[in-house]
Amino acid sequence: MAQVLDHRSRHEVIPLPNTVESCGGPNFKANATNDFCRVVVNVSTSDSSSVRIEGWLPDEWNGRFLATGTGGEGGCIDYEQVQNGAQLGFASFGTNAGHDGATGFDFFLGHPEVINDFGHRAVHFEAEVGKQIVAQYYGRFADTSYYQGCSTGGRQGLQNAQLYPGDFDGVVVGSPGIDWLHIVSSKGILARRIGWPNINSSAYVRPEQWPAIVAKHIELLDPLDGVSDGVIDDPTKHNFDPAILACGTGLLNSSLCLAPQQISSVRAAYQPLADSEGRIVYPSFDLGANTDVFSDNQEDGVAQLAYTILQDFWRGAVYNNSDWTPHNFSVADMEFATKVNPGGVNAAEADLGEFRAKGGKILSYHGRSDQTVTSKLTMEYYSRVQEALDITVDDMHSFYRLFFIPGMEHCSGGKGAFSLGQSYPIDEAKLNPRENLLLALVDWVENYNAPPFVVGSKYANDDVAQPVIAQRSKSCIATTNTVFI
Repeated sequence: MAQVLDHRSRHEVIPLPNTVESCGGPNFKANATNDFCRVVVNVSTSDSSSVRIEGWLPDEWNGRFLATGTGGEGGCIDYEQVQNGAQLGFASFGTNAGHDGATGFDFFLGHPEVINDFGHRAVHFEAEVGKQIVAQYYGRFADTSYYQGCSTGGRQGLQNAQLYPGDFDGVVVGSPGIDWLHIVSSKGILARRIGWPNINSSAYVRPEQWPAIVAKHIELLDPLDGVSDGVIDDPTKHNFDPAILACGTGLLNSSLCLAPQQISSVRAAYQPLADSEGRIVYPSFDLGANTDVFSDNQEDGVAQLAYTILQDFWRGAVYNNSDWTPHNFSVADMEFATKVNPGGVNAAEADLGEFRAKGGKILSYHGRSDQTVTSKLTMEYYSRVQEALDITVDDMHSFYRLFFIPGMEHCSGGKGAFSLGQSYPIDEAKLNPRENLLLALVDWVENYNAPPFVVGSKYANDDVAQPVIAQRSKSCIATTNTVFI
């Protein structure tokens, strides 16, 4: 049953004291970005599971519906996207994907229906129930329906287009976590390749060595694109032999240089993942990207991955075993997970034919410095969709456009011009289809203006209240132009 909590005025601060620690804690607050009515509903998805859905319904509604996804293990409403959507006049919704918390495994352990919600069901319920709430509140259904999400939220958007093509007219999907189980597995496989958990072995590459290794990637490869800006435009065009970082070459000091076995470990870290039959199942890690997802792997001298999703999900959803650890993670663990595919979470299917046939549009973006989901994965998925539908590149561009953003990290951040309206707060001076991804999608769906390029901005101190110091236009899988301001 829906509960109208209250009416909020723009600029008010909304306390959310029931927020769990991993989603921000009891002191977490949201910001009212418009005058709106806030609605929360808990919807049963089975006899043993439910999803929480929150909607912000603006007084001055633009006639559009917006659903948003989650990140990581889910469990946290994406208030940043909800806030942005409401500011733009959308009836803006978020979901906890069926459980509370961005870390942990207890909510999955022994609860297959909760796993189903996170795996594939929550956003569909968000769309169905959210549209009904909109109709009840405004007296009519939304004219158009949209979705925006990044990482796990990107997976949820593409997965929804696969499974429930009628839910949305268009989706914005950033750094999409499609093939999710291979993405998560890669952290364990790469950690093992660099010597973990045997942190005293001669093959182990220490956490403090990795920033120096990545800095050398950037120092040596960045100038090759013609501009020395601290950004490797397209890391897929380059190879890097870590042997040049060996002790004695002088490129790294004696405390950071690589011993012979460490060279082999670093080389292995930049190789793709293969299954037990030698088939490539996940592309290689991007050169120049932060490596913490696999190299931040000890605490106080004890082997422990800082990236907790692997342990949490395999404990709670794959093996249903609270004692399992990733210390001996192997290809067999990866293959078992993909075979079981808990909740249908992997979402690697490439047949988007029904979504295309109904006129749906996909606007996807991915940073070339993504430290969590290698940007090569999105390109490979795009190619697989084209192959599955047996269509030309022009046909693909008619419904699915992919933009790579040089220097952008996972979803946002980084040294590049990464701001495209995907993060909170948004720059009100850039509310146009070239500089805001959601508005670009709206223009495409409603006015048939497919975006030939998008323009990212880089702000001083990454603060939208400060001046823009660089902008960059990026065409869909094509050429780029750079303008420094």
